[in-house]
Formats: sequence, C-alpha cells, structure tokens
Amino acid sequence: MWVGDGVLLAATLVWGTTFVIVRDAVQDVPPLLFIALRFTLATAVVLPLALRSRGLPDTRSLGAGALVGFWLFVGFAFQTTGLVEVLPARAAFLTGLAVVLVPVLLFAVYRRLPSFGSLVGVLLATAGLALLTGVGREGFSRGDLLVLVGAAGFAFQLLAVDRYSASVGSLRLLLVELTAVALLAWPATLLLEEWPRKISIVGWKGVIITALLATLGALWAQNWAQQRITPTRAAVILTMEPVFAAVYSYLATGERFGFAGLLGAVLILSGMMAAVLLPRPSAPDDPR
Repeated sequence: MWVGDGVLLAATLVWGTTFVIVRDAVQDVPPLLFIALRFTLATAVVLPLALRSRGLPDTRSLGAGALVGFWLFVGFAFQTTGLVEVLPARAAFLTGLAVVLVPVLLFAVYRRLPSFGSLVGVLLATAGLALLTGVGREGFSRGDLLVLVGAAGFAFQLLAVDRYSASVGSLRLLLVELTAVALLAWPATLLLEEWPRKISIVGWKGVIITALLATLGALWAQNWAQQRITPTRAAVILTMEPVFAAVYSYLATGERFGFAGLLGAVLILSGMMAAVLLPRPSAPDDPR
C-alpha cells in the first residue's frame, strides 16, 4: 500500500508542476487543440509498448477505457480551457475540489460511507487547499466555473480507474483512455476552435512535456497505484497537487503565498496523515 501511495504522490508532483506549463502553452495554442496534440502524442508513444507486451485491448478493456477516457476528456477539456483565464494556484485549488466529490460519489454510486479517517483527511485537506490558494479573493469567474466542471470530471475518472484498473490492467487501460481522449478532442477542436497559423516553441514544449510526463507517465502511475489503494485515499494524496503547483509557480514565476498559504500546506499534509493513520472500520471504503 505504501508503494502505491508513493507512486501516486510522484504522479501528483508531475501534475502540480504542469499547471504553469499548460497555462503558458494555452496562451498560444487553443485549449482543445492542445489536448488533441498532447493525447495523440502520448497514444503514439504507448502503442508500441502495448504491442510489445501484448497489451492490446479486448472487449472489456475497450468499454472500461472508453468510460475512463470520457471522464478524463471532460476533466482536461474544462480545466485547460479555464486555465486561459485562471492563475495556476487558483486553478489547482478548484481542481482539488475533486477530493471533496470522491467520498460523495462513493456514497451515491456504491452506497458505502468512507472511513472516519478518510473523511477527516478530506476535511483537513479541503480547508488547507482554501488557505493555500486564497480562494474567493477575486470573485467567481467564468474560468472558475470551467475548472470546477473539470474537477467533477476528474472525480468521476478517479472512481472509474479504481473500478476497472485491477481487472483490465494498467497498460491496456492506459492505451484505451489516451486514445479515447484524442478521438474526442480532435472533433471538438475542429468544430469549436480557430486554429493558429503556427505554434510557438512554448506551445510545442508544453505539448511534449505534458504528453510524455503528465499524460503518459503520470496516468500510467495512477492506474498502477489505484490497483493498490482505495479511491478516497488516492483523492487525499492528490490534494498535494496544489502544493506542488504553488511551489513550482513561485520558483518559475515568482508567485507568492504568505502565512495562510503555509498553514494551508500544513493542513493538507495533516489530512494525508489522518487518512492513513486514523482507525478504519472493518469494511473498507473500496468499492471493488
């Protein structure tokens, strides 16, 4: 279980650092085109690996991967579009609200309450996220709404991965979900966006980094880790994403946060520890 925690935390570190990279890229590349290029490149890289390991999808993995990919597309489409207007740290907090949605969805879908430790951890982490990013200072904007819808998509994707990763296999599931996102993104960008005449080095840099690290590497790590940990536990670990986003944003752009931000980071870490260490009931909150 601890190995799964560490792998998912590493994936979260990658996702946290890409908020700044994506926001810079989408100032130059339309958001849906950015997603289409990103996931097409990731699919092209993972396909030979799947062929070599005989990880080509079967009927079950096609259905499971399509569902996971649909929610992943919803998450990234709305989040990336929102990042055109929302600063990285604020977007990281709003995306982190997926943490709050996971226990609610667990109850709504599976009729099972999360453990006491998980609930305490989510509450502490959510309070920490609010302090870290100072949500509410600038009012609620259209960009905020877009990122919030994306957070809901990520919450559903988190549960879908938990439901299917063990029975389908991480590589097979990864191939199908990446392909599904690419297939959804290309028609969306053709219908809804005006293509740029050319893409700058910053734009291509963002596509390549996010495709190889944040998409291929981190999603594969998430699929593997969620075979070993519960969805609420995974959601609490994912609350570290805005911590990493805030730190990287400070290093890369000079974006600062004061005492409240530091207190928020402490609360997030406390939430993670509560979810891991507080007593758990005999019936786990894993729906599998």
